[in-house]
Amino acid sequence: MASYNIRIDSGGNANPATLDCKPGDKITWTNDYSAELTEFTLPSCVAPQNSPAPLAAAATTQQYTVNSGAKGRFDYTYGWPSPKRDTRGGTIDVS
Repeated sequence: MASYNIRIDSGGNANPATLDCKPGDKITWTNDYSAELTEFTLPSCVAPQNSPAPLAAAATTQQYTVNSGAKGRFDYTYGWPSPKRDTRGGTIDVS
């Protein structure tokens, strides 16, 4: 099992935009954007399915585990209301 961190960078983009991983791997997200993320929809391949929103600037989520038996591409989205409302996302690719 590997551990991964997806960083929401200062431009508001997920880095990496697509994360390749395997069932049982652990994932966290870190908000390096200047605003609090008020929306966060997790990919359906991870547990628990408790949204980390709101996620303050510079904060890191709890650790999520990729479900056993998960296979394929799973999208997630996150967003913020200011300075200009936006919603973005990324993909978890489970092999």
